[in-house]
Amino acid sequence: MIKRCPQHGFFREEHCECGLAGQLILDEARTEQLGRLVAGGLRHFPLDLGLEMDSRGWIDLSKLGEVVQKRHRWANKEMVIALAQSDPKQRYEISNQRIRARYGHSMDIELDHPECHLPRLYYGASEEEADRILEIGLKSASQRYVHLSTTPNKAWDVAGYRTGNPKVIQVDAAPAREAGVKMMTVNDDIVISEMIPARFLCILASKDIPKTGK
Repeated sequence: MIKRCPQHGFFREEHCECGLAGQLILDEARTEQLGRLVAGGLRHFPLDLGLEMDSRGWIDLSKLGEVVQKRHRWANKEMVIALAQSDPKQRYEISNQRIRARYGHSMDIELDHPECHLPRLYYGASEEEADRILEIGLKSASQRYVHLSTTPNKAWDVAGYRTGNPKVIQVDAAPAREAGVKMMTVNDDIVISEMIPARFLCILASKDIPKTGK
């Protein structure tokens, strides 16, 4: 569900942070429906929707608005903006009447987010995945970049959705960058990276991971 507050813009809770109930823009079902279409167009199959994407992942916002309206009569450009600006995971960004996904691409594009300067990063995996990663290095099988977490507990939570026995791999990010591995900050929680060689990886002991729960 997406609502709009006249003072603070779009939000996804029952009430805005200021206490106002706000105007309903999209109900839960339509938020999910529009979200799938926008994510697909910005991350995976823009050409299938007749969208032109540049090398940095940008697409014309008005054109995307036209595309979603053709697919869903109730949808329009304003709803795409509402979806992007209210997204709790900060998946999208809008600039100069263009829109792009900040991460999650399966296509070969070159994102230009700020360079990450954190000394350590983390990746959540199953026990089987972790053993293999320590042998061959960390690379994405289906996405353009590896998605890393900025804290061990976030990596633990991410892996916990996929496996009952999550492991957290610690990435020695500083020496990896010195060796030429490109790492970019997407938001406070996510860093994306090129392939990381195994020599910069180790499994973090469970006792060193603060558990937050899901």
